[in-house]
Amino acid sequence: MNAIKDSYEKQEETIKVVVPLVNYLKGKKWKVKKAHGSQYSRGWPDLYAMHRDYAPKWIECKVNRNGSIHFTDHQIQEFPEWIKHGNNFWIIAEVDLRNNPSGLDRVYRTLFGPPNAHLLLNPLTRGSYL
Repeated sequence: MNAIKDSYEKQEETIKVVVPLVNYLKGKKWKVKKAHGSQYSRGWPDLYAMHRDYAPKWIECKVNRNGSIHFTDHQIQEFPEWIKHGNNFWIIAEVDLRNNPSGLDRVYRTLFGPPNAHLLLNPLTRGSYL
């Protein structure tokens, strides 16, 4: 994957999914931290969310483009290791959460179900989930 395309996709992901989700979670009293951005955290999920009353959540945000999502090379290497070592997380794959209260409500409910990363990482189960 070339760096320019990866950069564009990350910007689109931030605008359409990350920012609306972070704002929504903060409105529900979650503390949300961006979890990547250095050479030491490549391949990590985008967000770490904490709440006084709920278990913390690692969250990876993706833009769903016509039923397809893209993982970076680092994510393809790291994510299976996270799962193998018992550190499950949620992948939020949405077209656009801006001005989409029902989409944000649905995503929020997803975070209280079982982690879904293993389903979206597997190309055989990904299609039925998206």
